[in-house]
Amino acid sequence: MKNLVLALFTITTLVTTGCVCKKNKMETTEQNQESVTVTGKITLVTNGKDGYTAVLQTANNKVYNATISRINLQKSGSEYKRYEEGETITVSGFIWVETEGVTYITVTELQ
Repeated sequence: MKNLVLALFTITTLVTTGCVCKKNKMETTEQNQESVTVTGKITLVTNGKDGYTAVLQTANNKVYNATISRINLQKSGSEYKRYEEGETITVSGFIWVETEGVTYITVTELQ
């Protein structure tokens, strides 16, 4: 009986601690993200499940992969709009760089 109580206590402690650690790690990641505004010409559009990714080339030849999704725009109160190759757009959102050096923007606002 003592072994059963000890095992249940151990499992409960591990589950509770595991959930708390994940939450704190996620909050730290969100705090470290840098918000930017980028204007660029769309050179490629790739359709996705709930939006699309637009490859933007800025005037100083920097390239960004802007993930434009209905869900992210809804969360921030912005309106979703479909753009095509050749159009120039301004986006705001959180920037992150992939290990291979590709720069992404999770778009939270279309201007």
